[in-house]
Amino acid sequence: MKIIQVTDVHLGRRGEIRYGADLHGRLDRCIDDINERHADAALCVFTGDLTEAGAAESYTDLRSALGKLLVPYRLLPGNHDRRASLVAAFPEGAVDDNGFVQSVFETPEASLLFLDSLAEGRVTGELCDKRLAWLDARLAEAAGRQAYIFLHHPPVELGLPILDPLGLEQPRRFIDLLERHGNVGHVFFGHVHRDIAGTVAGIPFTAQRGLHARFMLDLAGEEVVEQAPPTYAIVLIDAAERRVVVHNCDFLERWPLYSPATGKIVTLDTRVA
Repeated sequence: MKIIQVTDVHLGRRGEIRYGADLHGRLDRCIDDINERHADAALCVFTGDLTEAGAAESYTDLRSALGKLLVPYRLLPGNHDRRASLVAAFPEGAVDDNGFVQSVFETPEASLLFLDSLAEGRVTGELCDKRLAWLDARLAEAAGRQAYIFLHHPPVELGLPILDPLGLEQPRRFIDLLERHGNVGHVFFGHVHRDIAGTVAGIPFTAQRGLHARFMLDLAGEEVVEQAPPTYAIVLIDAAERRVVVHNCDFLERWPLYSPATGKIVTLDTRVA
């Protein structure tokens, strides 16, 4: 099973340049690349911060852009989003009984679970009692099969002093729930604008830097933004083998291609962000 993860789109006003990048253009190029190379994917998951400020017109622009995507998609809110505006723009999107943007994508071997970690008005994330109860029920339904979880906020400290206080609040409640069920094979998130992999309580996780600017790696705590190439993730899942492979695709970054037989350049594709 192939899943595409796109995160931190941050759509604002059309024509706006933020940190040197046109994010509407980046989204269009990202969709074009997915359509060209991965139209066979089962699903494309957008893990939050779909917009910069939750403006209604930004969700309208997002809907227009996603109309060209050949792959089915699910949208999750991040701290820059507004839940009501997202649901209004995508009324066909799945929400749970309490109005949270949470849903399940079932396959014969595994369950993909999509969590709403938005805490309105805060940068940090939240999984309240109702959202955790929903997750508890879904993991119970998936007993005996692998489950894979997508959300916006990281449920684990990453060694980044600027970003760690802005992750999921009370992450231990979430991790304890996963440990109790024992069938979660991987957790995918965004929010931190970096490519990161690790484990928490023995459960693997990955973060993607996404379409916006990247936070420079500084373990001492200085906040600096760098305009690194945007990326999306290609996630290959074999639930029967409990195998997950995550490839990062720098879809705007191109280098000269050489023929091993001749040692000469065979093509030079210079795409710009």
